[in-house]
Amino acid sequence: MGTVALGQYVPSNGQAFQFASVTNPAFSGVENFNSLKMGYRYQWSGFGSHSPRYMNLSFNTRLRHPVDLRYNAMRISKPSLVQPENLPKRKRVIHGLGANVFHSKVGVINSIGASVNYAWNYPLSKKFRLSIGVSPFVESRSLRLEDIDFKDPDPFYNHLLGSATSQVDLSVRGGALLYSGGFYLGLSYLSIVNESIKASDVALEEPFYRASFQTGFSIRTNPEVAFKPSILALLLLDNSIILDYNLKAYLEDKGWVGLTYRDSGTGILMFGLNMTGIIDLAYSYEVSFGGFQPFAGSSHELVLGFRINNLKKEELWVW
Repeated sequence: MGTVALGQYVPSNGQAFQFASVTNPAFSGVENFNSLKMGYRYQWSGFGSHSPRYMNLSFNTRLRHPVDLRYNAMRISKPSLVQPENLPKRKRVIHGLGANVFHSKVGVINSIGASVNYAWNYPLSKKFRLSIGVSPFVESRSLRLEDIDFKDPDPFYNHLLGSATSQVDLSVRGGALLYSGGFYLGLSYLSIVNESIKASDVALEEPFYRASFQTGFSIRTNPEVAFKPSILALLLLDNSIILDYNLKAYLEDKGWVGLTYRDSGTGILMFGLNMTGIIDLAYSYEVSFGGFQPFAGSSHELVLGFRINNLKKEELWVW
């Protein structure tokens, strides 16, 4: 009799900062331009045609910008009176909106999902804002029977043919973020709501973490170079923690290079280029240091980003 083993995988991202609003919806609306990012990840190349693959499309924008009279007035007699920090805080609130669509293929499991992010960014002071975000998330997972080899006839295969082999779940995650131009501290929780829209008769993979924590800051050594260390922590369902230690170096707004050490036993080398002021291209190479490395091989990730309507030519924030 044939059998199917569906092991829970740990989805990873070599450039998690590129899709920060996916992990924590409070990142939506932080940047003062529309951001579109497309990512493709080819994981564990040692498995060849069976290697996991992930595709991600993310978009972030602002529904409401803070009022800034310096850009609206024809003539200002007293500029100090119309500085942004002198305006009522309600006029400096930012409403952020984001959306994410992804598709993954892990073994014999296909997954497709989408989320919508909303964040309310409130000015605490001249430098700091507090963002509160929420994100409903729908994911559909299905078992590809055509990719499973069985002996014919096989009772278990016949059982699967008569079973529901797809599952649809709805979840809602929430997050908070304290940030400025050179610092951020965030926390998110998954999930506030977790409902099954369509149940499966077979065991498919479940979310593997319940919360995330992220922090980072920027150190500018001179006008051209900035170093940006950061930490991303995931609290797993068994209450263990996975930590990513990251360090990136930026050369003006021309490009960057970075390293990540994941305490589960992997290292990541990555770099990015600002190709036109509108288009960004980034690549990461990930390899395991543990006993799994000879079997898994390396992982590769490519991210293409677009800064849309960036009229003020603003640089990316600290992430």
